[in-house]
Amino acid sequence: MVDTQNGTIWGEALATVEQQIDTKNTSVEYSEYMNFHLVESDITSSAMTISVNATCSLDNSCRQDSSPWGDPRPITVGGSIDGTWTRSWIGNQGHKEFRLSYDLYIHISGTTGGNTEWGGDEEQADGQYWVRCDNEVGTYAGCVQPDFTPTFVVNEKYSAARNFIASVQENMATHPGWEGNGQPLHRESDADEEGENRRVICKDGSFKADPDTPDPTCDEYPFARSKESGRQLGVTTGAECQQYWVEARVIGGQEYLILFNVGDPPADAKCGRASMPKSQNTGVGGDLGRKTVQWRLLENDSYWVDAGAGNG
Repeated sequence: MVDTQNGTIWGEALATVEQQIDTKNTSVEYSEYMNFHLVESDITSSAMTISVNATCSLDNSCRQDSSPWGDPRPITVGGSIDGTWTRSWIGNQGHKEFRLSYDLYIHISGTTGGNTEWGGDEEQADGQYWVRCDNEVGTYAGCVQPDFTPTFVVNEKYSAARNFIASVQENMATHPGWEGNGQPLHRESDADEEGENRRVICKDGSFKADPDTPDPTCDEYPFARSKESGRQLGVTTGAECQQYWVEARVIGGQEYLILFNVGDPPADAKCGRASMPKSQNTGVGGDLGRKTVQWRLLENDSYWVDAGAGNG
């Protein structure tokens, strides 16, 4: 910390700042906890005070209560100061993004000795202090931290569909949606686009349900409601996809759904297609729809898909 008037160096201090932003997917109100801890200092710490201010919006679309410690408060080595902000989105149409910004001020003997800024346009870690609120998904408006990429875990009770997705992820060179190996999927929110994706992959006339698939339907991966659907990557017919089918077989008195593939699935294919039992197909689709609401996924938002790929 330096006196900018005469260049006098007061000394050095090391501190840590902890922040936790908590959003609710069914509420436009969100909170933030902040803790400042002074680890060490060669400045006379008894004469040191700190204050912090934050801005959640440059317009009137975000309301927040006063800073929990906006007035200078004394701090000594080993001590901490904490507090919580409560914020809310003032809006009811579409969505609004808030890039939170912060100003931390250090005071020595009542004189401002230095300050540091982060968040907002100064943000170094993209999306770390970013909140988005919307009323575009589900019944209620809510807020999320959109830089976080959630993972859709395919329920093991839909074993055939889960195995199909895992097989496509493993066999396609791009490994779509497989974290650590490929890129995440992105939501397609346009119902017309989703329908066109499904028409090209499953309703182009080339799909033939396997006679050994109980209550068969056409299943595709990547999902029709994703930007990575084969049709959006240039596929003109589902016949270009990797081909799979599910058979029901009784082994030891118990029925099992077993996944098979046609030939050696081509790695350069841009999609997979399967003759899949309806309950398996719609079960996964329903779960994905509910997660879309829970995570408040908007157009082009990303998510991973965990179907057990790589687990044998």
